[in-house]
Amino acid sequence: MTFVSTRCGQFTYFSRQVGEAVWHGKKVLDFGGNIGNILRDPNSTIDHQLYWCLDVDQESIETGKQGYPEGNWCFYNRYSFFFNPRGIHNLPIPDLGHKFDYILAFSVFTNTSQADMLQMVDQLERLLADRGTLVFTFIDPYSFSWGAPHRNNFQWRLDLESEHGNISTSQAESLDRRAQNAEWFILVNGSDLFIETDDVPVYEAEQQRTFHVFHTEKYMKTLFPQATILPPANNEMQHGCVIRKG
Repeated sequence: MTFVSTRCGQFTYFSRQVGEAVWHGKKVLDFGGNIGNILRDPNSTIDHQLYWCLDVDQESIETGKQGYPEGNWCFYNRYSFFFNPRGIHNLPIPDLGHKFDYILAFSVFTNTSQADMLQMVDQLERLLADRGTLVFTFIDPYSFSWGAPHRNNFQWRLDLESEHGNISTSQAESLDRRAQNAEWFILVNGSDLFIETDDVPVYEAEQQRTFHVFHTEKYMKTLFPQATILPPANNEMQHGCVIRKG
């Protein structure tokens, strides 16, 4: 199975969140950057030789290296549900020998346990240069995206799981009711809901399909009081969590 993504638009998203469109001369760490799609954004002003990509999928790293040979590519063999199920649990983020002006993580902690998110954000903050900025995304389950006034982000996910035949309509309605008013929760394989806990049982690698994590905006402010929480940008469903050093 391949996890290579061709999604584009990340640079526009992040440049709007940080309020700066010209990144020439800035060192950038794209944490979970896949094949370097942020460089494919036609608005990107990232210097390729100042770009580092760290990802848990080795195929994506090799593909990105072929597409952007001037960039810096590193396979991060950390455990990740579905994306790297045989990786190493709690593997520290490697020392890349640099401090970074921008560290970005698009749709990384939306697929990561809360404990792992807190651990990795702490490590990423230590990689920031003076006056550097870390930006990562999260999904508020009760927000409404793409102009859909009647279905929130979690309901949209349940609709998608139902369309794919992973759950029935009645199961989707039951999951929606259970999640009401929760501050955060995890939806595993489209059907298994864990509310305000990381206590997810072990799934065999072959059984790992999806791991969708939702946090409310209000709750994220309690987890990261040093951060600025911003609404979605560039027609995305994900909020931005912005942490600035200095």
